[in-house]
Amino acid sequence: MVGSSGRTEAEKCSELEVPAATFPLPRRDEGIVMSALQPADVSTLFERRFAEGDLDGLMSLYEDDAVFPTPRGTSTGHNEIRATLEAYLDSGAKLVFGESLVFPAGDLAMIHTPWTMQMPDGSSPSGATAEVVRRQPDGSWKFVIDNPDGTALLSHE
Repeated sequence: MVGSSGRTEAEKCSELEVPAATFPLPRRDEGIVMSALQPADVSTLFERRFAEGDLDGLMSLYEDDAVFPTPRGTSTGHNEIRATLEAYLDSGAKLVFGESLVFPAGDLAMIHTPWTMQMPDGSSPSGATAEVVRRQPDGSWKFVIDNPDGTALLSHE
């Protein structure tokens, strides 16, 4: 579009000194944020996608070589983590997160999130996560380490 000065809008904008944005605009699908724009968003999106049974959406929250330790062993990389998460989803469990506590450090952040899982048998295990997320080149955040059991993995003898 050409304005009254005879220059296009693009030409006018290229002359402005506008600082680059630190974070990209949210990626949205019908008004729903699709990527984590802040470290705590990873937990929020995980809870939402777990409730929806969205395995592909859950996997989009992990770096390719992420790790997912559990009492039964550590899943490493997308294929193993996918299998672990699929088993959780197939169990019929319902997951509820509390408020996350975030410790940012540059392009990394450690997150602790309390959780309760309602199992089909009526049991309700609970715990707190110990997770590490990393800022991606596009400004979004993804899991590097997703330890859903936090310190419960420690053995104190």
